[in-house]
Amino acid sequence: MTGSKFVLGPWVRLEGISINQLPSAGKGVQPSNPASSTEKFSDGSGATAAPTLKAFITSVLSESIPFVDGVAPKSGGASEWKVKGSPKKFPNSEAPVHLYEKTVSGKDLDKVEGMSQYSADRKDETWFCRRSCHRNSTEERTASWAEFVHSFKEHHAQSEEAFTPTVIGAREAMRWDASGIDVQVHGGHWTNITVAVEEMKHKIDPKPLKNRTFPVVQVAAMLEGNEEFLVVSIPLNDFDKSPYAEFARDKSLVTAAYTSIERIRVLPSNGDVEWIMATASDAGGVLPQWMQNLAVPGAIAKDVELFLSWIPRQRGESIPAPSSKSEGPEKSLPPAPASSNDAPPPISKTEFNPGITRRESSNKELPAAPPQ
Repeated sequence: MTGSKFVLGPWVRLEGISINQLPSAGKGVQPSNPASSTEKFSDGSGATAAPTLKAFITSVLSESIPFVDGVAPKSGGASEWKVKGSPKKFPNSEAPVHLYEKTVSGKDLDKVEGMSQYSADRKDETWFCRRSCHRNSTEERTASWAEFVHSFKEHHAQSEEAFTPTVIGAREAMRWDASGIDVQVHGGHWTNITVAVEEMKHKIDPKPLKNRTFPVVQVAAMLEGNEEFLVVSIPLNDFDKSPYAEFARDKSLVTAAYTSIERIRVLPSNGDVEWIMATASDAGGVLPQWMQNLAVPGAIAKDVELFLSWIPRQRGESIPAPSSKSEGPEKSLPPAPASSNDAPPPISKTEFNPGITRRESSNKELPAAPPQ
């Protein structure tokens, strides 16, 4: 493994988890194509491997926090990730986007307690990451802390659907009531927690490549006493067996996987908003992993440009989208707040997508926000 000896697992892994490992008491949303009475499905409830909701949240945050901190340690130390190329610059972003890479070997994963049994062919995980620091302001080519909270903590799935051109479907399939739950992890008190299963559908070109769907369980949490939050997405490797699955049961789609950790915070040194997103992904199908890996860094960097070209239009500013290949009318979220004091209460939709070949531009708007 490149850099730190810390290895994620057994929860935040690209190979994902089973629906039988989801916490109990999750409430499902009936799909538009409900299963027939002859089909056998499971919602995972009552499974012996299922943790309590608080234990699940604690495990996910315990793994994710030190892993993503290695990109830009709060201690001020050097990054534990390998720098990948020169920073990317975009017309709609004041901030350059720095890219990083880390490989977690399959042999290291085999040693993680709680992982599935040793596998002679377990693949290495190649993680890519981007980091950018944005002036905390509601002006062109940047965004405020309140806008980041509104777009990515409170309306993550909707925001991604809004500024990502290739998203052609998004739905929340399950959610858990995390009200009243807070956890102590790595010396921090994490609260305002949401847990949900999201299904996203992505258009893939060229044909005959099939469109993709990415079912994930997502945990989002705020660090009490700080302007900081985390969003973690974990693949569900058998969500097609859930009665609440819709896209995962669609035979016209290829079920793909991504896992990601996103940390957004206000830097105490200068008040800028630091935006870090680390991801590993596998689009499935016939596209070789090495070819996917060539495309991921540029795709995740482009997310910054897409968001910063979209958010001004949510303020009513007349800002053109980058090289439009968009389809249909632009979407928008509920009006973004002008300051963090105006941020709305949280909702349980949180989604992130790593991207493979998806990003080009967006003219979407949401009323009333992820790759091959």
